Amino acid sequence: MAFSLRPIAEDDFPKLYALDQACFAPGIAWSKAELRYFLRYPGNFGMIAEDEAGQIAGFAIAGKQLRRGTVLGRLITIDVDPGMRRRGAGHMLLEEIEMRFRGMGAAAARLEVSVDNTTAQAFYARHGFVRTGRIPGYYLGRVDALVMEKQL
Repeated sequence: MAFSLRPIAEDDFPKLYALDQACFAPGIAWSKAELRYFLRYPGNFGMIAEDEAGQIAGFAIAGKQLRRGTVLGRLITIDVDPGMRRRGAGHMLLEEIEMRFRGMGAAAARLEVSVDNTTAQAFYARHGFVRTGRIPGYYLGRVDALVMEKQL
């Protein structure tokens, strides 16, 4: 299946919110306020993968952060419609995000993923991310997150 990428627009919000709710369990999926925060945070950017009919297959939100004076790219989320997974949308989104990180001068890409989400962990590992840490209680105060990074 062929996908095209485009920046997130303000009127995409209802569809992105619904998609995030479909991708993650209650309490882990973002509230409307949280999603708006990440979409509007200065320096963050978002991309949408659409199929040939203009249906949103997935989206990604990312930004940059500094660690000890070094620029890092932070992948905040990649959400892919459960019915459209394993068709390349996530791969395209991740490649675009990494290209933008390189353009910002980021030395590495960083993300957090639930210890329970082994499918996402395997996806990121296939794309060169390695585990670099663990954050206890990151999700709902009781589910740990793995920190994964990729040198760019």
